[in-house]
Amino acid sequence: MLWLLLGTLAVVMAAAGLLSYRAGLQEAGEMFDARLVQSTRVLVSLVDEPLSELNAFPGEPIVLRGWHGQAHGVGEALAFNDGHAYENKLAFQVWDAQGRLLLRSDSAPARPLATLKAGYEDVVVDGAHWRAFTLRSPNGRWFQSAELTDIREELAGDIAGGTLLPLLLSLPLIALLVWWSVALATRSLRRMSHEIGQRDPERMTPLDPAQVPLEARGLVDAINGLLQRLDAALARERTFVADAAHELRTPISALKVHADNACHAGDEGERESSQQLLTASVQRVERLVAQLLSLSRAESTGRVVARTRLDLAALAGIEIDAARPLLDARDQTLRLDLQPVLVSGDEIALGLLVRNLVENAARYAPAGATVEVRTWKADGRAFLSVDDSGPGIPDDERERVFDRFYRRLGSRHEGSGLGLAIVKEVVTAHAGTVRLAQSPHWGGLSVSVELPCLA
Repeated sequence: MLWLLLGTLAVVMAAAGLLSYRAGLQEAGEMFDARLVQSTRVLVSLVDEPLSELNAFPGEPIVLRGWHGQAHGVGEALAFNDGHAYENKLAFQVWDAQGRLLLRSDSAPARPLATLKAGYEDVVVDGAHWRAFTLRSPNGRWFQSAELTDIREELAGDIAGGTLLPLLLSLPLIALLVWWSVALATRSLRRMSHEIGQRDPERMTPLDPAQVPLEARGLVDAINGLLQRLDAALARERTFVADAAHELRTPISALKVHADNACHAGDEGERESSQQLLTASVQRVERLVAQLLSLSRAESTGRVVARTRLDLAALAGIEIDAARPLLDARDQTLRLDLQPVLVSGDEIALGLLVRNLVENAARYAPAGATVEVRTWKADGRAFLSVDDSGPGIPDDERERVFDRFYRRLGSRHEGSGLGLAIVKEVVTAHAGTVRLAQSPHWGGLSVSVELPCLA
């Protein structure tokens, strides 16, 4: 920032110097042009009539001597009691109507300073650049006054130098003030950076936005938002690990007991019974671990990162086919009414949602029950419902069943209590809603999911 500010100041000063030089050159040109006109008119008024008398004696032109001042120094040092050092930069000539030179200063050449026509003209004579003005007198003579252009450039340079010199002399002070201002303005940012660098990873308290400049408030607000999300994510992870450790302890203990019983069984029947119990325990642990991983994936970000265009009906059909062995094993009837509905979402997460709803209905509904799955679209929203003819869930427990590891007492069904928790996480990540109610057709539980629909 400091180098940028100083560089900007340098560019601005250079531009100011250029503009001052051009403005000075223009002002000097206007002033000197006016002086040329004035000098020429004075020359006409003083010389025109006397030259009429001299014309009767034509001969060599009259040369006025002494225009050879040397330009040294500045200001008053250029002025003398008998003249000025810039006299040699001024010249004049007088020509008659036939183009004969009648009078000139010794600083002027013997040939015309400019074309013999009225007005201004920029010419180069003997390698020198002149600005000339020509005026014709009533007697038909041509009067020319001219001056070297370096006078104008010198004056313009003086004007620009006078403008820039104070700025250049004050540049170190400006740089010091800019450095002090930048250091003062960024002091709170450095303090905040140090605080963040020294902060303990477990400390997620927000930063104080009142201690930073207004320009950095947006950054501090964004960091505070990130800290809040990280705090929530860490809290979820801690809760998840604690709950998972608690839930895995019981089935793993049972697994060890059944394995030990199978190893020390007294007869073939006892060993076969222990092996069956061992297989069931392995299946229970496998299902619990799979659901724990599914839950972890569903709530890892709290939002859908990769969205694709999906047909909810087709996705539901795939997951229902995967769950058919469970339905067939319990001799349950499956009814489908799948209307094509397009949604935008994560294919794996939405597949977990459908799979858990269908498996929950199949596990908790009795043998021979009916399970109905429907998809439809209404009012620009996509709907998925899974109904069954099971015992349902009482009204006072319909909110609690979305909690992780919650299992209804007296349900007489083994489960991890994670199915509806996974459903809730997926629906929330897709900006949808999930509702539990009594099935109007089958009397059991009705789970209805509402999601944003694509046109």
